[in-house]
Parts: sequence; C-alpha cells; structure tokens
Amino acid sequence: MDTDLKLALTTTIVALLMISAFSFTAILH
Repeated sequence: MDTDLKLALTTTIVALLMISAFSFTAILH
C-alpha cells in the first residue's frame, strides 16, 4: 500500500471520527 494513500485514508478516518464524536456530544447536551 502506498504511504501517501495510507496517510490520507487515516487522516480521513480520524476526521470522520472526530466529527461523529462532536455531533454525538452535541446531541447529548
């Protein structure tokens, strides 16, 4: 697997997780 592709994929997943966590916290509060 290409390093750049792996890095981009990891960054995208982390960003989605942070957005999901932020939305979940906003809904709870």
